Amino acid sequence: MSDIPRSAPTPSARAFAYPGFRRYYLGAVCGTNGGWVSRVLMAWLAWDLTGAPAFVGAVAAASLLPVAVCGPVFGAVIDRMRARLAFRRVALGLLMVPVILAALLGLGLLGPGLLFAVALVFGTVMSAYHPVRQTLGPRLVERPAIGSVVALDALNFNLGRLMAPAVGGAIIAEAGTFAAACLAVVLAIPNALIAPTLRPREGDHSAHGALLADLGQGFRVVWSRWPLRRSMLLAVAALGLMRGLSEILALVADGIFARGAAGLGLLTSAVGGGALIAAVFQVAAGSRLVRNRPLRFAMIAAGFAATLGVVYAPAFEWALLCAAMLGFATTFVGVSLQIGVQARLEDGYRGRVMSIWMLANTASTAALAFAISAVTEWVGMPLATTGFVALCAVAVLAIWLRPLRE
Repeated sequence: MSDIPRSAPTPSARAFAYPGFRRYYLGAVCGTNGGWVSRVLMAWLAWDLTGAPAFVGAVAAASLLPVAVCGPVFGAVIDRMRARLAFRRVALGLLMVPVILAALLGLGLLGPGLLFAVALVFGTVMSAYHPVRQTLGPRLVERPAIGSVVALDALNFNLGRLMAPAVGGAIIAEAGTFAAACLAVVLAIPNALIAPTLRPREGDHSAHGALLADLGQGFRVVWSRWPLRRSMLLAVAALGLMRGLSEILALVADGIFARGAAGLGLLTSAVGGGALIAAVFQVAAGSRLVRNRPLRFAMIAAGFAATLGVVYAPAFEWALLCAAMLGFATTFVGVSLQIGVQARLEDGYRGRVMSIWMLANTASTAALAFAISAVTEWVGMPLATTGFVALCAVAVLAIWLRPLRE
């Protein structure tokens, strides 16, 4: 039996009107903050154990790459399962990782090899968690509230990104790594307790075939429906560029302004602050305004302008303002596109299509971050960034000029 009430004559457009979603969101807030604490902890341990920048990068890659590599496969698996069962299993996985990390720290057994293995397990669990949460949330509400679900999800992510790393770092500094690992365990518990109480809509799984065939069907759905394909292409051309620059802000902070790690922290916080403001605005504005097509493309243009502003700023303070605008535009466009994708999906395709969405975002961010940094070696960062902004602007314009067909 579903948690969604059937008696209301007009379904609510507010996700918090649904009791099941309210319980789910409580667990999501705790889990998101716990995940960020775990990321900060693993990054610090990688540096503390080895003092090698390359190993810090390797641990970060181990926690991120599975999302791109394994995400579509997990999306196909999740579409073949009951959503409630999938979430229960993933919630246990999210609890298992910090428990293992805390146990290894408590017993004094953690070394570089085991830390890398834990990071890889963490990344694999997260590659399953992303399609599960993007499937489960919309199944706990009726269709008019799906935009509210996506906006609240962005608000949760950006609040966690802004607050949890600072809290985790302070706890590591004051109480040690074991205390931080215990906090991550505590924050993972609510999801494990809440998961069995949820009653999402469940579909008919009898029509599914072989796993690879189901995975291929997800890609065919995206390719055959222009509105879905269009959103994915915009994610690559627009979000890939803006998020790509956000990943290499060290080149701006120290390479352009000679501000070192402190400058990098300020630029990263500015991006996070702008993203948080966008998430709050979108929750308050509602999905109709967020999905406004001219406004979305205006935000893409503003994001491209902010990207250039960051690298051409005459002073560091101006770069901070542009970084905040970049964070605002990235979150606004990302949430707007994701609402459009989710609103057009049948429940049976959510796991596969949303995992492809994650693949498009992750791969394009990584590729453009690498491309900008590589070309910077030859021509400098301002000129390299200008070239990629021009290239992506042409791609976005071509998508804009093609009519939107249902």
